[in-house]
Amino acid sequence: MRMPPSTPVVVRLLVVTALVSFTSAIAPGQGVKQQPPVLTAFSINAGADSVSSAADAVVLTHTVVGARPMEFRVSHRADFAGARWVPYAAPLTIRDWYEGSGASCHASHSSHRVTLYLQVRASVGEEVRIVDGQRHLVPATVESNVLGANICAVVAGQAPRPDEGPVGHAVVP
Repeated sequence: MRMPPSTPVVVRLLVVTALVSFTSAIAPGQGVKQQPPVLTAFSINAGADSVSSAADAVVLTHTVVGARPMEFRVSHRADFAGARWVPYAAPLTIRDWYEGSGASCHASHSSHRVTLYLQVRASVGEEVRIVDGQRHLVPATVESNVLGANICAVVAGQAPRPDEGPVGHAVVP
C-alpha cells in the first residue's frame, strides 16, 4: 500500500510538536532539569559552641547541593510559621536571631539554647500556569529539606556564678 506524499510531513510535524512540548518543561538554557536544592549540612557560626546574646548577627554556615538557591527562610520554629522568604546571597548572616526562652546550656553563665531552622528554595525550570484562561510560563520553584542547628547564647554582661566552677568541673568548698 502506497502512502500519499503528505503523510511524512504530518508525521514530522507531530514529532516537532512533541519536542516543543517537552522542551517547555525544561529549564531555559539547561537542556535537562536541574536537581532540587538539598541542604546537607547546617550550623551556626561555623559550629561554634556558644555566642554572646549581644552579638548583632550570626552566620548560618551551610552546604547545598543541586540547584543554586534563589531564596531562603530561617525560623525558631520547624514549621516556619510567620517566616518570610528572602533573597539568597551567601554567606547568610541574620540579625534578630536571639530568643531567650530556651533551656540553660552553660553551667557557669546565664544562658539559653537557641535553635534555628533553615530552608532554601530554587527555580528548577518553568511550568505552565493558567491565569484568567491564559497560559503563562512561570519559574517552577522547589523547596529543600529543613535542617536545624543549636547554639548556646551566653547572656551578655553576666559574670560567672560564684557558686559554680568551669563547665565540667565540680566546685569544692
